[in-house]
Amino acid sequence: MEESIPKQQFSVVPLIYCKALMIQEGKEEKGIYKCPVYMTTNRDKSYVFTAQLKTSHAPQKWILAGAALILDVEGTSDAFYPG
Repeated sequence: MEESIPKQQFSVVPLIYCKALMIQEGKEEKGIYKCPVYMTTNRDKSYVFTAQLKTSHAPQKWILAGAALILDVEGTSDAFYPG
């Protein structure tokens, strides 16, 4: 996870292969941001799962910024993948 382009509200993330695994509680990995993933920009009832993303910054930076992955941002991907 890196800084976004200034004045760009959303960034398109490439396809990510997700695999469900049991994780060991108490084991805290450095350089991993536990990023919430939501279905829509309406975050209150659309939570899906928590993605573990590698970052060169402290995870606290992304927590304070409120960084999250949104699965469906209408019109955002159209600029990158014209159909």
